[in-house]
Amino acid sequence: MRDVVLELAREIEATSGFVIPPRGLEPLAALARERAMALGVAGIDGYLARLRAQPESHEWRSLLSRITVKESRLFRGRPQIEALAQRIVPEFVAGRAAGRLRIWSAGCARGEEAATLALVLADHPLLAGWQWSILATDVDDAALADAEQGLYGVRAMGGVPAEVVERHFERRGELYEMRPRIRSHIHYRHQNLAAPQLDLPEAPFDVIFLRNVLIYFSAEVQRRVVASVERVLAPRGWLFLGPSESLLPLEVALRPRDLGTCFCYGWPSRPASPSAGPDAPSVLPAAEPAAAGEGSDRPPMPLPPAPARLPFEEQAAAMLALLDAAEPETGRRAASQLRLDYPESPAAHLLEGLGWLRSGLPERALLAFRAARYLAPELAEIRFLLGRTLAELGRRDQARREFRAALAASERPAGAIWAELPRLGVPDLETIRVRCRELVGGETNISD
Repeated sequence: MRDVVLELAREIEATSGFVIPPRGLEPLAALARERAMALGVAGIDGYLARLRAQPESHEWRSLLSRITVKESRLFRGRPQIEALAQRIVPEFVAGRAAGRLRIWSAGCARGEEAATLALVLADHPLLAGWQWSILATDVDDAALADAEQGLYGVRAMGGVPAEVVERHFERRGELYEMRPRIRSHIHYRHQNLAAPQLDLPEAPFDVIFLRNVLIYFSAEVQRRVVASVERVLAPRGWLFLGPSESLLPLEVALRPRDLGTCFCYGWPSRPASPSAGPDAPSVLPAAEPAAAGEGSDRPPMPLPPAPARLPFEEQAAAMLALLDAAEPETGRRAASQLRLDYPESPAAHLLEGLGWLRSGLPERALLAFRAARYLAPELAEIRFLLGRTLAELGRRDQARREFRAALAASERPAGAIWAELPRLGVPDLETIRVRCRELVGGETNISD
């Protein structure tokens, strides 16, 4: 039985790029049995045969919709939304006459992200006189149908300021409906990001949100998806990923760009002409961002207040107590929440990575450690953990590079990332130094 479930998982990955982790095989088997019974086919074997025979069927889309996670809050990922309003829009409009701003929300689920972007743009004073549009795509047709209605429950609306709710929503019983004048800027469409060619006639896009999408894909599919995204990103465009995702290991053309409270990706050079390629020289001098209220008497839309969060040390100690009590999965979830609350903290990403390791998911841990490395490349502990995880995954050359970096970092200590790391099995600097010398010098098998 396990063999046919593994076949189904491989078929899903080949078709959509979605990787089913080991712990997801049992739920996948249960889902496949449920669908086989509903379709009147003989077990998981029959269900797999049906999928292979009908690669463009509604059943495929229904299956994919049930194996992906849907987020249901507006203004999720506050630092990136704040950066859009306060950094990117002023930089985009600086030195330009009124024109058009195009945004793509990829993997939009039920539309909360696209709705958030629309609210920010609709109330932004610098966009007065501009045309703007948002393309929202997902592989899940049912989620897209929900998104098109523009209806959101109390939980989804929890972070929206009261004045924004009053200005842009109508109350419909227990739901809130976004007003048509805002919804008209959002266009929804089915799109499989893992498809060889993306059907996006609206391209190029000035801003792309590809948040918490790459984590579903294998490294090979990640590269293909990012290559497709690069083809539709404008020469002066911005790309946002989820806080624990990184393009650095994919060796792509886009480069990270520090926005203060978060980072995004863009082309190495940023030409002003939309028709120019990413390496063309800029034809405009660098301009200072326009003042936040320039060109309008209306103040900028107030962003929702940052939610209250426990101090980092207090949350991390609670996570450690769960791990000490032999509750690794609960501890891992606590570590993931810590990272969501402190996306700017390399320690938060590192702790999430350790949680994924304890859950037996080194690929997920790799993403978290790479995010930590981006935020604090000088810390030997991060480099060592990243190297050890790469070695576990059989990526020996990459692991050796990280061990060399860890050895160099251990010679110039930058301060402890978190005092309790030894309790999670992270070696001290002297041990890291000795171990890396052995590994880099070839005295020990790098995968040991």
